[in-house]
Amino acid sequence: MKGEIVRRASATILVTLTMVAVFLSGCAGETITKDVVLDAGKKFQTIDGFGVNITPAQWREGNLKPVLDMLVDDLGCTLFRFDCYGTADWLDPNKRDKDGKYAQAYLEEVYTGKIFKDAWATFRYLNSKGIEPYFNVSGRIPRGLAGPDGQTLKDFDGYAEMAVSMLKWAREKEKLKFSLFAPFNETDLGFPEGPRMQPDIVVPATKAILKKLDEAGLGDIKLVVLCDAFPKLEKIAPIVRDDSMVGRIAYFSTHTYGDGGDQEPWKWFLEETDFAKFAKRVKQSPYKDCPVWLSEFGDLDQTAEVEFGIGWRCVRRLLKAIDDGFASGQYWDAFDNFHEHDGAWATYGLFKVDRDKWTYTPKRRYFALKQIFRFVKPGFVRVSIEPELLETNDVYKMWHAPLKHIPLYAFISPDGNDFTIVGMSTVESDVQLNIKLKGVNIKGKTVACYRTSRNEDCKKVADAAAKGDAVTAIIPEECIFTLTTLK
Repeated sequence: MKGEIVRRASATILVTLTMVAVFLSGCAGETITKDVVLDAGKKFQTIDGFGVNITPAQWREGNLKPVLDMLVDDLGCTLFRFDCYGTADWLDPNKRDKDGKYAQAYLEEVYTGKIFKDAWATFRYLNSKGIEPYFNVSGRIPRGLAGPDGQTLKDFDGYAEMAVSMLKWAREKEKLKFSLFAPFNETDLGFPEGPRMQPDIVVPATKAILKKLDEAGLGDIKLVVLCDAFPKLEKIAPIVRDDSMVGRIAYFSTHTYGDGGDQEPWKWFLEETDFAKFAKRVKQSPYKDCPVWLSEFGDLDQTAEVEFGIGWRCVRRLLKAIDDGFASGQYWDAFDNFHEHDGAWATYGLFKVDRDKWTYTPKRRYFALKQIFRFVKPGFVRVSIEPELLETNDVYKMWHAPLKHIPLYAFISPDGNDFTIVGMSTVESDVQLNIKLKGVNIKGKTVACYRTSRNEDCKKVADAAAKGDAVTAIIPEECIFTLTTLK
């Protein structure tokens, strides 16, 4: 009896293994085909470029230069949001005279100190590479500028005097090149990110900055507002209802982060988000010509255990914002760093920092973002890329959407002679992507394919097959990929 049981068990195992083998052989190598159309005639927003948030504390007599070189020359950063000091209290408001001004000797003492000397040197080096960073101010303010709670901005004139004195010194004494200023940071959160500002004080606080700029002879500098943590319509509503600052405000901005997981709700992918509403509200206002930016985006996971996961989530958030109408994203943070406003070392950076040798190593999130930053240039226009055939009467349309698991975003150059497609595939097999091109001439051009995955860092793989007005590429599972005519 025992032998019969063993015999039957062996036969069952053999049959089971055979079934598994047949199943696996049927799945292995199976390729799913998706047909899409890139239509250059259906245009959306113009891209202003991409970049990072940066602080100069690690300048270290120029040791930071190779990192800045990589950010500009390799990653493709064109926008740098630049925080000189890390907090908004570098001047003591008690040292103002009866007219609210600071003595020149006091300003010279502060602005020739080491912190600002490193800031000027870092900024100047970026200028030498053809980059014009824009200054921003973040962190706590002196109590003398705040209301009873110690953090709500009350003395608008005093805050503006301090902020604009920095710009005036940078422009006139240091001869730095810049034309934008972001005077506030996450005023919806308050300390330690910035002073707290309710909607009713947003306009007078902003106008105080503009008045000081005019008084300092810096009226050509335009503003980036408000750089809040979330896209709250009630915060920008007072501004967009007041057309007196048209021409003085260049960009509206907000931030987006995740807390380390795929926590965005389902509607985030399918319905109109707060970011889309934010962009739409600006476009429907007197400030309709002002693009909207993510002046900060990233992920707050600091475990160092899911590096590809962080890169994946950051790319997804940026692409979703672009789909919602945003024209730029500036990643937080350029490199691992000590941030004064938090009083802690953070590992949000694109570069891992060895604090003993002060050497820098790019992380996988760097290469994930490179898939966009390097190949979607300033001036490129987002255009339509959609499935060739759509079933309009399918009640399960949402779940049967051809690009549900492989979203695609397409961009063309201003002259229409180059294109870049960025996608993210979670399809559990290879995908043959057949792309029909409308309004793009690729005659004589090569379509390169770059890929970032758990084991690849923006690796150039086999060129896509390009013939006439069609491009075909094989996309493996779980990767961020770019198809581009750029070299």
